[in-house]
Amino acid sequence: MIFTDFELDVRGNFTQDDEKILLEVGSIDEVKELFDICIEKIRQSHITPINPPIPPDSPTETAETETVEKKKYKILTGKFVVDDEYSNLAIHTPTKEDMDKVVKVLENMYDYDLSTLKYTYMKRKDVKQGVCGYLQGLTYNDEWLESPTIVVKCCDEDKEHIHKLLDVKKVSSQYLWFPQRREQEHRFMKASITTNKYPIYVISKGRYFRNKKYQAPKTIQYLQKIGVDYRIVVEPDELDEYAKNIPREKIVVLPTEYLNKNQGSIPVRNFVHHLNTADDVYAYWILDDNITDYYYVDNNERYKVRDAIAFRMLEDCMDNFDNCYLTAHQYKMFAPPTDYRNVVQYNGRVFSSILIRTDIPTLENGKDIWRGKYNEDVDLSLRILKLKLPTILTTNITCDKDETGKSKGGNTDSIYKEDGNGSGVDKSNSLLEHHSDCVKIIQRYGRTHHKINTEKFIHNTLQQSTGFVEHHYEINYS
Repeated sequence: MIFTDFELDVRGNFTQDDEKILLEVGSIDEVKELFDICIEKIRQSHITPINPPIPPDSPTETAETETVEKKKYKILTGKFVVDDEYSNLAIHTPTKEDMDKVVKVLENMYDYDLSTLKYTYMKRKDVKQGVCGYLQGLTYNDEWLESPTIVVKCCDEDKEHIHKLLDVKKVSSQYLWFPQRREQEHRFMKASITTNKYPIYVISKGRYFRNKKYQAPKTIQYLQKIGVDYRIVVEPDELDEYAKNIPREKIVVLPTEYLNKNQGSIPVRNFVHHLNTADDVYAYWILDDNITDYYYVDNNERYKVRDAIAFRMLEDCMDNFDNCYLTAHQYKMFAPPTDYRNVVQYNGRVFSSILIRTDIPTLENGKDIWRGKYNEDVDLSLRILKLKLPTILTTNITCDKDETGKSKGGNTDSIYKEDGNGSGVDKSNSLLEHHSDCVKIIQRYGRTHHKINTEKFIHNTLQQSTGFVEHHYEINYS
């Protein structure tokens, strides 16, 4: 059973407003653990019972205020909170003995007793594989079950100091390993797959020049590295710039009737769909131009994919089901190799690296499949899901890309500026306009976001084709 928006109201004789604590859980097995954390949070909170007013000059009030100020630190299950206003630093170690050393360093640093701080460990979970359980990848190494984790919620200066005290190189402000991560023997993966089945199209704008020189977009560099054929679609006035690093025969120029629509990438996406439909191909890939790499996840490790298996496994999977029109790669950041999960996520949004069938249901007003201006991938996914058709997002093979808005080009210099320079208001409202039945607007990380209720689509079921094949690939590591 999946719980979403599970809320616990803490009610009692409090002078302050009721406090709500949101628990997001992935399964019923996690409810007790998270409930214990919640109770500990309540116990250590600073909510004050109702008492008669105390005169301002009362020494009792002064003493009570000082006590609250001293009670700055909190210990939760697996977490030491220096201050709730700061961000988390996850600390991982290979063994409990190593974590004991880390805790001693933290005790000295903060002059605070952490003897009650409990370590958390990865738990062996039974993963429901579903009909795509035959896909390779996402097996698990039991050694990782012995690796403890704690989280310290502290300021950036403290994070820097912790790295220095532990004498570890900083690779992220969100996590560190002490003394070092479990050694990964291999880094790369191949499956001797030299070709993919369906054509790959990369859509690009303004990304022909970076680092003070002309360079092909990152997605093109990756495809060239693994020897996979592709086409890149560019606007006419940028043809010469892209041709400085990309063979002319690989470049498709966007026709003028698709230009100047003020719809971001929507017109070029529809052009790619029309082009493949006219060529009578069964399916095609449409990729963003800022994908840096693809990763295969197995045995609690990530391996960089170095041949066409990155695309072929998803193509073979789609061909196994009659009613699958959208398949895509999950983002690397959302599929940590140490997480226990299914090899695919069903019936959610697809994005950035998408395999689309050309006979996908079109919009009511013609042959287009994309519409609007913002969040076109979410809109298309929801329209397909509302037709009771399933979607597939693979987590055994993932893509890594630059963060949207961090690199010049694409929609960064056009429609995103119109949306309050990243406020998210226009993007979220565009979804709400068409999908108010399953989308709500929330505030998160200081900006406006959308939240999708995908529970209503859990019964969208894949229908196996008569030619269903459990493909097996010979995986090689180096």
